[in-house]
Amino acid sequence: MSTQTCGEAVMALLAAYEVDTVFGMAGTMTVELYRGIGSSGIRHVQCRNEQGASLMADGYARATGKPGVCTIIAGPGVTNAATGIAQAYSDSQPMLVLSGACVTTTQGKGWAAIHELPDQAAVTAGFTAFSAMIRYPEEVPELVARAYAVFRGTRPRPVHLSLPRDVLPEVVQGGWKTRRAPSLPMPDLAAIDEAAVHLAKAKRPLILVGGGAVGTGEALKAIAEQIGAPVLSTNAGKGILPESHPLSLGASIVQAPSQQALADADVVLLVGTEVGQGDHFLPALEIPGDIIRIDIDPTKLTSMYSAVVPIQADARAAMRALAMSLSTRKALAKRSDGEARVRDVLTKNRAQMTDVEKLHARVWQIIRSALPIDAIVMGDASQIVYTGSYAMPMETERCWYYSGTYCALGVALPMAIGAKIGAPHRPVIAVAGDGGLMFTVNELATAAEEKLALPVIVWNNDALQAIVDQMDARQIPRIGVEPKSPDFLGLAKSLGCHANRPASAEQLAQSVRDALKADRPTLIEVRQDAPWLLS
Repeated sequence: MSTQTCGEAVMALLAAYEVDTVFGMAGTMTVELYRGIGSSGIRHVQCRNEQGASLMADGYARATGKPGVCTIIAGPGVTNAATGIAQAYSDSQPMLVLSGACVTTTQGKGWAAIHELPDQAAVTAGFTAFSAMIRYPEEVPELVARAYAVFRGTRPRPVHLSLPRDVLPEVVQGGWKTRRAPSLPMPDLAAIDEAAVHLAKAKRPLILVGGGAVGTGEALKAIAEQIGAPVLSTNAGKGILPESHPLSLGASIVQAPSQQALADADVVLLVGTEVGQGDHFLPALEIPGDIIRIDIDPTKLTSMYSAVVPIQADARAAMRALAMSLSTRKALAKRSDGEARVRDVLTKNRAQMTDVEKLHARVWQIIRSALPIDAIVMGDASQIVYTGSYAMPMETERCWYYSGTYCALGVALPMAIGAKIGAPHRPVIAVAGDGGLMFTVNELATAAEEKLALPVIVWNNDALQAIVDQMDARQIPRIGVEPKSPDFLGLAKSLGCHANRPASAEQLAQSVRDALKADRPTLIEVRQDAPWLLS
């Protein structure tokens, strides 16, 4: 019977689960895990900081639909990676975090062991599906199987496994086997029929979809057209219904007229969405109509937006069943009425845009013209990205990513790196503000080393402008919100990237096209005060 170290067996097991890439930073405690990476044939992408590793794993998961995997050291590696892990938790993304840990005999004793955290598993327990400290190699197969049950059989969220320094070198006998994950929950057909009755009788129905509705596009289209329902989306649901469809309100949930349309609806179908504040920027949305709610997470079905018909199920199965049930009923509302409501709301949305939002929208129009339809856009917490939620049209799902709920700065670049590595055949761009980019600008070196054709668009207004606006509105002095920008072009070039500052709309579009074919990343700086943009 063959023998392996635990570190080798872990990576061989992940390879059997079809893991092909890990993002990470090697360290004293994880060298045996890297022996396993070398023997398994799994690709390793070296980040410049463990935060980058977790965010790359997040981007990989979003682009591929498979769990992103990162390997990090104990202690500071775990705390550095926490932002990316917590964002994946907030956005329901599958991620497996493998970290080192102190020697088992030292844990919890306060002996000042290197990289020691008093209770490392507890550090990430609040923002993972589960976090476990492995004491014996034999625990690994069950815990990895449990992780994949989370990824494939319920609401996906990160899992953290801590592997102590003295456990990884232990010898294990034979090969570990994968275990089958459970099936996704199926809908209660009686509840589906009840929901269909409500929707068929609705006079002013509306549908709101989130990231949990990805994969429901055909059923969503059929339902919306039959009952004449405008379809509104969160950022995570953007593009599930093509935004060119006459019933699509896009991801305009942040705009007041779209919010009013939601308040005016007599029946609202919520599919796979938390209705989080990061999408609409309000304490809560007003939804006085009857709510029908489809979600895989039972806690969402009893949240502040409680449902008259709660349906716990995988959204794809539930929406197919709902479309079938509705097909046997005559709907009261007409499709033409729903399309008229959409035209009215979109007209009002455009009329209420500020001058700065119109400036953002112009930039998005230029970028859109340079991108193929299936391009992935990774957005940072930035005003231009907030506007892009509704101003950047998307015709397909899984193309627009902006984590409005966790709303961390600096995520766009490493997420775009992970997405491009996971889906090398698809165009990927990152869009960030000048302040946000500086959180993770070091990962430009990773992108250059990987020779990624990655446009990185920096919207530069020399400020954390959203906070500046809030301070100005409240007559608070501008303290700590106007950091001096570096020479972005020089910085990018020093890290091995191309860089330019377009002098016209045509140059911006061409810069994006060229960057998608380049031999390395390209930083494209767009200044908010550029004369060509203001003219």
